[in-house]
Amino acid sequence: MDQNSELKFKEGMKDFYNKKAKVNSKGDYESFRWFSTKNKRRQYIFTTKSLNYHLRDIKFGKCLDIGCGPGTWTRLLLKKYPEADFTCLDISKEMIAQFKNKNPDKKIKFLINSFIDQDFKSKYDFIFSSRSIEYIPNKLKAILKIYDLLESQGKGIIVTSPPHSFIISIKKFFGKKPNLQHTQRISVREMRYLLKEAGFKKIRFYPILFTDFALIPTS
Repeated sequence: MDQNSELKFKEGMKDFYNKKAKVNSKGDYESFRWFSTKNKRRQYIFTTKSLNYHLRDIKFGKCLDIGCGPGTWTRLLLKKYPEADFTCLDISKEMIAQFKNKNPDKKIKFLINSFIDQDFKSKYDFIFSSRSIEYIPNKLKAILKIYDLLESQGKGIIVTSPPHSFIISIKKFFGKKPNLQHTQRISVREMRYLLKEAGFKKIRFYPILFTDFALIPTS
């Protein structure tokens, strides 16, 4: 993707979360995204259980949350690490506003910017990103920046969704375009390669969502 296309995509994502997502969710994107249907609630339960499991042995004092959105997963981190310092970045001023409305915690430093464009003044011993890496076209640049921002013994968690090529092919067959926000997803194989290229060690991949069948409990 060339520079002009990257800029257009970035502005498209900013516009989507500032306007369309606000309208669709009636001003409460967190509730709309995770609790408006049984299927979404199952996704929330699976993600919560997985994050709690993988965070069980992690300790940190300074956390950077890339693409924090309305704060769904930041609040999970805040609950587990109430003494840590948090910097939360999102490209959408609307998502940051919804975050602040639900969690007016003065300890949190908020940044409204794209991750690539933001100039950070310090390093972090823990970096968290949920579904934001797929909104950054230049994945290698983003991962290299994450690596540079981590302390030497720092750890991180990146949650993302791989491309759903079968679903996209069906949409194309029926003449439908995939949603813009779903066009820059990254495969597990490519993610592993880029993490190694950046210099990361002890890389591990784990599934979060195993099924969306109705047999899975919603509470």
